[in-house]
Amino acid sequence: MKKLLALSLILLCVFCLPAAALRPFGFAELWNSAAYYDTNIEKKGFTSLLGRFEGKIGVYMGDSPLQLYGAYYSAFSQSNDYWDNYLYSGIGARFKPFESYQASGWQNEWIPDLKIFVESLGAAYFKDKASAEAAGLAAADTQYGLELWHEWNLDSPNMDLPWAELWSKLVYKQTNFGWESFNNYVFYFQPKFGRHLGKGVEAYVRTDVTLSGKKGVSYYFLNVADYGVGIRFEPFRKTENVNELLRKFKMFAEVLGVSYLDQAPLDPNKKVASDLRFGVDFSYGL
Repeated sequence: MKKLLALSLILLCVFCLPAAALRPFGFAELWNSAAYYDTNIEKKGFTSLLGRFEGKIGVYMGDSPLQLYGAYYSAFSQSNDYWDNYLYSGIGARFKPFESYQASGWQNEWIPDLKIFVESLGAAYFKDKASAEAAGLAAADTQYGLELWHEWNLDSPNMDLPWAELWSKLVYKQTNFGWESFNNYVFYFQPKFGRHLGKGVEAYVRTDVTLSGKKGVSYYFLNVADYGVGIRFEPFRKTENVNELLRKFKMFAEVLGVSYLDQAPLDPNKKVASDLRFGVDFSYGL
């Protein structure tokens, strides 16, 4: 709660700075997902609803490429595990070093969206907080790295051409909110590649790779990949005068296989070969 209050005060102060110091607007980037997961690449019989929420709310600092923001990363689940019911929140700064880059085609149009960032975050748990404390989990983390989000052929699409999305992040984490000093990198790579089927229906193949410098059975969850096929429906993507919060609303279903990139978990109930998931997600400002 103290961190949230501090974050609110910092953002209030930033927004109240003289107009000469700031552009007359800030920004918001929100991503929200709520879905049923069969295993969640976590354990057999996970069979739970899980919501994930991420957001950045901040300001542009005048004509500088620097942006200051408050950030949160959260999950809520039917399960009682603290790692599926958490809030990481704090402050950050970032800039786009290639924002003025002139792309020549689809091959390099993603370059202006590359961001360099640093964030200082604190942790709170909504369930089983006692177990998190007993495990000696770090209460804070400082992380910095590179992040990219880009879409191809989704706004005003050419229906005869494929579409794609890419989210990727290379981040160095001090604690990773773990039980020991982390001081290592985590690499996330999540592409989707698909076809328009008409009337907002899109079929695709996807993968989600997580790779870390931390190896061994204790870090199997940071060295894992899932891959498979999905189908989704975007009813409002091309609708005129729709609320921007709904424009990227999606209903989806996916069937995925799972591979461990280092060591698999020792507990046979945690070693899974597949996942089935379906639900909704929507984003804003990305």
